[in-house]
Amino acid sequence: MRSRRPAGPGLRAAARLLVALLATIAVRAEEPPADPDLSTEGMRRAGPFHLRPYAVLKDVGYDDNVRIEARTRQGDSTATAGAGLDAVLLAGDRGGVHLFEELNYVAFQKNTDLDHWNGSARARGIALLKGTVLSLEDRFASDRERPNTEIDERLRRTNNSLTGAFHTVGKGRLGLKGSLRDERIDYVSDDPLLPNVGDLLNRDETTLSVIGEMRVLPKTTFTLEGSVSRIQFDDKSQDRDTRKRAILPGFRFDPGAAVQGDLRVGPLDMTALERDGGSYHGLAGDGHLSTRLGRAARLKSEFTRGVEFSTLGSNLFFVSRSWSLALEQFFSRRISGELLYRSGFNHYPLEVPLRLSPGIMGIRDDRLTTWQATVRYRTKSQMILTASAYRLTRDSTDDFYDTGRAFYTFGTTYTY
Repeated sequence: MRSRRPAGPGLRAAARLLVALLATIAVRAEEPPADPDLSTEGMRRAGPFHLRPYAVLKDVGYDDNVRIEARTRQGDSTATAGAGLDAVLLAGDRGGVHLFEELNYVAFQKNTDLDHWNGSARARGIALLKGTVLSLEDRFASDRERPNTEIDERLRRTNNSLTGAFHTVGKGRLGLKGSLRDERIDYVSDDPLLPNVGDLLNRDETTLSVIGEMRVLPKTTFTLEGSVSRIQFDDKSQDRDTRKRAILPGFRFDPGAAVQGDLRVGPLDMTALERDGGSYHGLAGDGHLSTRLGRAARLKSEFTRGVEFSTLGSNLFFVSRSWSLALEQFFSRRISGELLYRSGFNHYPLEVPLRLSPGIMGIRDDRLTTWQATVRYRTKSQMILTASAYRLTRDSTDDFYDTGRAFYTFGTTYTY
């Protein structure tokens, strides 16, 4: 019987080289892309593109106050149906292009004058250059909805923005991000009570932002953001042109940390360039945090504080702050339920005429309270079913604006 000859040095070296090569390929395959928009997870190949088409049916249900009226409530059934497409075109190690578009139609059973189309589109080109990601992004959105918690009428809002940005990619402790965004915001109203909403809100915003990052713990990163904005309104006779400056220190927690998410809080300086009573000097920021409770529950919390442009009286803006707390319980791998409570507060710095007290001026404050219960059922990887009950109440110092709204909905998203 002939004995097997041991492998020679050349064969053993070739085997080790092959194992090392396969290990390197496996490690690279597991590494996330340099930018999330270059990820093709869950997509299908179609020629040079990776595609993820999907259909959405949402907000199918009943709204007991579709016009958010405080005096004459009108209930109606409503539904939103639409479709969207995510597409990625990769250019090897040099970057790629991410494209996105979604179109929805919102229908009402009785109030057909509220039927409308909503649409959004996004195109972002990405270039990878020696540890730095460069990008140029164009966003467009056209929606008919409440622009903020001050205005109850559904207005057509159109946003178009162009953003140039960069961020460093590396395994060191330090990182840097920066962006320059130019955004156009337009409002159109068919409501005779808001004939000049465009004069008060149509504007161009230019924002320069720089963010420094330093990893202070294996799963915790300290961030420091500085931003300056210039806002120019179309109607110069309103003297609403504004400049904003903010410094926002904060922290970002990795998904593997005990607490996940991010938060940032810092001073905001907002000054009207040509009018009195248009300045704000105070804190601003936001946060989104979550943590696991045991093996089958998650606690989530959010907060935000900032200023929003106003159409009420002589107020250039109102100060808005809110916080929320939600508990999501997983009953199985496919079924989960969530309870959410949100509290909001809007403060107007200048006195306004009180609707229920003619000739009397006063400060308006609005307290907003939201309760929401949601059940999610994941039938398979491509489909999620969602049912929710939503209740919003507004308690204002001007009792004319006291109102509430209940919304019971069902929806699903299907990915092809």
